[in-house]
Amino acid sequence: MGTPWLWIGFNAVVLAALAFDLGVFHRQSRIISISEAAVWSVLWVSVSLAFGFAIFFFHGSAASLEFFTGYLIEKALSLDNLLVILLIFRTFAVSEQYQPRVLSWGIVGALIMRGAMIALGATLVNRFSWILYLFGAFLVFAGGHMLFSRQTEIHPERSRLFLWVRKIIPSTQGYEDGKLLTHRAGRWLTTPLFLVLVVIELSDVAFAVDSIPAVFGITRDPFIVYTSNVLAILGLRALYFLLAGLLPRLKYLSDGLAVVLIFVGAKMLVEPRVSIPTHVSLGIVAGIFIVTIVASLVSQRGESNIPSSVRTKVNDGREISRLVAGLASADGQARQEAAAQLYRRGTELGRAAIEPWLRDADMAQLLLHTNANPLASSPLCATAGIAVEPVNFDRIHARNGSPHLAHVPPDQDALEFELTFEGGIHLDILTTKAGGDRGVIARYLEKFGEGIQQIEYLTLDVDRATELLRERFAQESVYPATRAGADGTRVNFFLVNAADGKTTLIELVEPPAPG
Repeated sequence: MGTPWLWIGFNAVVLAALAFDLGVFHRQSRIISISEAAVWSVLWVSVSLAFGFAIFFFHGSAASLEFFTGYLIEKALSLDNLLVILLIFRTFAVSEQYQPRVLSWGIVGALIMRGAMIALGATLVNRFSWILYLFGAFLVFAGGHMLFSRQTEIHPERSRLFLWVRKIIPSTQGYEDGKLLTHRAGRWLTTPLFLVLVVIELSDVAFAVDSIPAVFGITRDPFIVYTSNVLAILGLRALYFLLAGLLPRLKYLSDGLAVVLIFVGAKMLVEPRVSIPTHVSLGIVAGIFIVTIVASLVSQRGESNIPSSVRTKVNDGREISRLVAGLASADGQARQEAAAQLYRRGTELGRAAIEPWLRDADMAQLLLHTNANPLASSPLCATAGIAVEPVNFDRIHARNGSPHLAHVPPDQDALEFELTFEGGIHLDILTTKAGGDRGVIARYLEKFGEGIQQIEYLTLDVDRATELLRERFAQESVYPATRAGADGTRVNFFLVNAADGKTTLIELVEPPAPG
């Protein structure tokens, strides 16, 4: 049904919408509110519905049903893609204000790649009709693998192509105020945000390999395949900000998607002998997703009898134990990844706690800044202090080359050394002295177990910072006066209540004077 003018007109409208979005609405980096995301989601769904009804008016119910079925499949499969995007943003600690721009450019790249893949698929289907059987068999295999294989963590940032891009393309260390490219010393450099975009594009290619053959299982019309893909993708960014908090709770989403892929693949395999009407396919696909969502929400209600704080502590405890063990791994890459996750968790806690401080000009000037770490949640000189049991302290110390043990004042019951990893990741590994007094670290381990005990921030003047915190934020320090810290530093501690209700121990550290 796609005449040349339809193709030209549809793509012209899409390009104009993207240009308007990038050039007007998201020219500056900013955070997208839930209400704004809801408005845009409704708008894009309305546009898609209107397009489907236009197909019904001009081309009949069969073509319209094919479009709606393809659109529903693509929209549902995109939810799984959103989960991966959420993971990518958390892995690289991308600030919320930069996420809309990355998603917008990600959508542009996805449209280009999917257009090319759909054109290739349509050419293959027209020349070799038997390839539909290969598509069907692949979908059944992919669905079965998704349904029955053991779930593993997804690490798109480990792909060879991403590692190759990061190696050959010069990049800055910091996020450079949300830019993808920056100009320095007469040459253009990429930023870590560009690398995040590369990872998102790679993940979309992986999902397109499943989703495009799935739509060919519904219709052979390239125009319907393309438009259903494009309209499903265009609303992806708004849907992400609307559902980011809900997506991890859809525990049966992958199972539902797997069943849909198996159904569509089986439909393609039996089609020469058994014809399944399009309206029946639409009903089956919609029914699967309704059952998936309802089952996920019901299971969440079943878990609500367990206090959320208990569930969080249990899950966090297991995850922290795994990450602490990773710091002592024989695999250097595993140590790097464990350190990155611990650092990200620590800087997220710290950022939530000190956010009000950064809005005070005098206080912000006292905190030392750095652009050396794209994994940090804020551009401050931060170190995550990880409290571990003595036996793990020794293992981590030995596995990482036995770094220098910090000189800790005798009145503090602690052993400490610093680990530095690629990307400007700094961790302080802390434990209690064997046979020592019941100091802070010992009490923390006894009460909470191993975990992120504190977040350290470098400051130009710890006394002045303490004074400002008392006067302007009514924030009392743990100690009445600045005290000696490790290796000649001067420190003070603050138990800070963040807006999310969590209490975080912040250590302000003034480095020793040079010489």
